[in-house]
Order: sequence, then structure tokens, then C-alpha cells
Amino acid sequence: MRDFKIFIGIIIALAVIVGIVSIFQKQASDTNHNISHSSPYANIQKLPLKSPDTRTAIIPIVKNGVKEFQLSLNEIRWEYAKGKFVHAWAYNGQIPGPEIRVTEGDRVRVVVKNDLPVGTSIHWHGVHVENSADGVPGLTQYPIKPEETFTYEFTAKNAGTHFYHTHGSSHIDVALQFDMGLSGPFIIEAKNPKKYDREYVYLLDEWEVNPDGSNGALTHTGEHGEHIHKHDYNIFTINGRIFPDVDPLTVKDGERVLIRLINAGTQEVHPMHTHGHSFKVVAIDGNPVPQ
Repeated sequence: MRDFKIFIGIIIALAVIVGIVSIFQKQASDTNHNISHSSPYANIQKLPLKSPDTRTAIIPIVKNGVKEFQLSLNEIRWEYAKGKFVHAWAYNGQIPGPEIRVTEGDRVRVVVKNDLPVGTSIHWHGVHVENSADGVPGLTQYPIKPEETFTYEFTAKNAGTHFYHTHGSSHIDVALQFDMGLSGPFIIEAKNPKKYDREYVYLLDEWEVNPDGSNGALTHTGEHGEHIHKHDYNIFTINGRIFPDVDPLTVKDGERVLIRLINAGTQEVHPMHTHGHSFKVVAIDGNPVPQ
């Protein structure tokens, strides 16, 4: 009888938890669903045109031992090749978002200002963060409303190649926000790193670009109104650019080079190799590969 009462108690507790989460998710969803998921601009030509020439590095300010970074989310036209652009949502007005680089053990604070027409969130992919900073709307936080500021704070525990990206305002628009370009590198250097002569970080992404530069992601919805990914991508970028406008990887004979590759795309697999050269895979998903 006692075991049965314990069992019933567990069932009731689980039901309460599920109910609370469901309410949280509904409130998070309702918070954003009275806002149009399409651009408020009738003419995307009015959006600011951004390119690699307008990129700016993100430099932390140290406050009481905490490295603080500032991120804003903006609606832009991104020049992915000379004379060609795509309607995008960006961190700090650039594709990909600016690289955030810290050292293992650093306390990190990221202050996020949302200038998009929709609510959003940020997830730290591969980074072992406190649950409150995990960036899952409807579970660990409410979405960051337009014109609202939100602060994430955590300790950079696991060294490696990671990245940050949107988790949308809810399950309704997470696919849309991903395909609009919201991602960027997050590098945690080891306290005692291996020595390399040069290091390069390349973030891969995929886009459906219409002839007028509009983004096809805005029009793809499922049967229940949720935005979905489709395999209609026609532009594949490396650090926001396509060949021949991708920055070259320049090295000298005999140098030891580290290349960090991040596939921020959600659908496509990209086999990569250095033509005419050999390399060794030393880590996957931020974890060292046993040698």
C-alpha cells in the first residue's frame, strides 16, 4: 500500500511538472505569436547593406572578473558575394555572428539586445552551461521580446570549438530564425593549449536566396503553421561568403595550422578537405579525438 501511494505521488508530481512546463511554453509562444514572423519592411532594399568590410570584432569588457560581451540582433541585407545579397537576421550586423573567444574557466556574461521584429533566444551549442543559461524558450527562459535586453551568464568549462545560435521564440519559428542566419563561433581555449603557427575558424551555412534577395525561409511553413527547414538551399556559404569571395587560407611551408570547422546549417552535410594537402582530425564537436 505504501509503495502504491508513493507511485501515485510520483505520478501527480510529474503531472504538475508537465502542466507547469506546458503553461510556460504556451505563455512563451503566445508572447510572440501576436507578432508577424515576416519582415516588417515592405521593401528589403531599405534594410542596411552589410558586408565583410563592415564587420567588427567583439571585445569583452572585464567587470569584477567576468568577461562581458555585447550582442545585438539586427535585420539586414548581407552581401554573400560581390553585388549579391540576401535578407538576413544577424548578430551585431554580420554573418556569421562575431566570434566569441574565451579561456577555459572564464566566467562569461553575454548581454543580448533584440532589435528583430520577433522574440528570440540564444543557445550555447556544445558548451556546458548552467541550466538557466541554456537558452531554450518555454523551458529555461521566456523569449527575448523585440527591443528587450536579456543577460546570459555562465562559466566556460569545456575547451573546444563550439558555436552559439538561436533557439527562436518557440518551436514555431526556431527553423526560420536558424535559416535567417543567426549563428556564430564560440571558442573556448584550453588553459594549456597546443601550439599552432596559424588558426582559422570557418562557419558553414546554407541559404535559399530568391532572385530579388529575399530569403525563402520566411515562406516555409508546415501544416500546423510552424516554420520548417526545406532542402531548397541554393547558396552555401563559408563565413558568410561564396566562392570566389571566400577569404583564402594562407600559410607558409612547414607551419602547423589549426582549422576549426563549424557546420551551422541544419540540413546539409559538407565533406571538407584541403586539396593537395593532408590533415589530421584532432577533435569532433569540441571533444578531443583519442590519438
